[in-house]
Amino acid sequence: MRKKRSIFLRPQIVLFIALAPIALVFAISLTNPIVIDETNTHIIKQESPIIIDQAFDEIDQQTSPIIIDHTCTDISLVPKYWINKAKGEFKISYGHTSHGSQIVSGMQALMAQSDLYSFNHDGTGEALSLHDYEPSGDLGNPDRTTWAQRTRELLDTPGCDRNMIMWSWCGQANTSEENIDLYLNLMNQLEEDYPNVTFVYMTGHLNGTGEEGNLNIRNNQIREFCKQNNKILFDFADIESYDPDGNYFLDKNADDGCNYDSDGNGSRDGNWADEWCAAHPGECPSCSCAHSKPLNCYMKGKAFWWMMARLAGWNLGDCDYNDDGVVDKKDLIDKREDVFQEYDNWIRDCWTPLETCADFNVDGVIDTKDMLDKQESVTQELIAWMLICGFYKKGRPKR
Repeated sequence: MRKKRSIFLRPQIVLFIALAPIALVFAISLTNPIVIDETNTHIIKQESPIIIDQAFDEIDQQTSPIIIDHTCTDISLVPKYWINKAKGEFKISYGHTSHGSQIVSGMQALMAQSDLYSFNHDGTGEALSLHDYEPSGDLGNPDRTTWAQRTRELLDTPGCDRNMIMWSWCGQANTSEENIDLYLNLMNQLEEDYPNVTFVYMTGHLNGTGEEGNLNIRNNQIREFCKQNNKILFDFADIESYDPDGNYFLDKNADDGCNYDSDGNGSRDGNWADEWCAAHPGECPSCSCAHSKPLNCYMKGKAFWWMMARLAGWNLGDCDYNDDGVVDKKDLIDKREDVFQEYDNWIRDCWTPLETCADFNVDGVIDTKDMLDKQESVTQELIAWMLICGFYKKGRPKR
């Protein structure tokens, strides 16, 4: 039998059970394969079998569409961690003309409020790298196919570091079903040919023709394709169909300037952005907004950062752990208790009776290294969830 010695364990946050005396360990070792010897001196630094990056890899695998619409403008719900993660991961080229600039104008308004939402051309100073107006043109200018060729030329340029492409419309989404199919097919082919690049689909801005108009039919065509094929859609039209309180205006023939028909007489006599800002003094930024109101641009800028966080791996639904419709401290308490209960159950069912499942790291030996690895595993699971949901602060979770 190899020489046994006692090991003084480092403090483990997740471990608050009473350890058996060393004598008991020695006694058990007479009949069970528990070996504590000089070869175990490295176990204090052993990495957990489950690390945070693995959890993120699982999250990053997109298995459903990402639809960015009017429900995605409250960025107070987005953890800062995911904004910063997105800034570090993505390098964007955004082709657009005047209407498409609304997103960037909203981003500028947000950046003026907080460096968290910083962006510039090169991504310096921990900012997001955005090549604005590159490539030139939009989804219908100078025609309906040049944008795709320009995208290929950009991505095929030696040294190109762009890994995300966005294109917007400037009125041309009000077209035929065949032309929208052409757009969707070109986008889909780009995705197949450049699998390491993220492509963002987009609907066209409102034009006042309402729910029954051709534009909405074409936008719905884009939406349905994206939903059925797990695409990423920035729903430009949907965002400007609602005010921040969720009041709906497309059925009132709203247009891209936020104007709407308040009484159904065929004349757009109201403006939801002006009305909302008047009712919420101090909450609307002052910024230029092509063809529209600053609030419209501001909402699109917020939706952009929501999208970036989602693409970086954030999912709001994962954070409502107790399914009560609210993400709050109670979710953290419930998640923490379940994670620690998992550890307690393992101690009770595996470690204490020295069942086969006590060999957590599956190295053929049941020893204190299994206990340390199990502790680290559940701790890292909790930390990963806390990071995703914005609960993580410096230090490790306490029991």
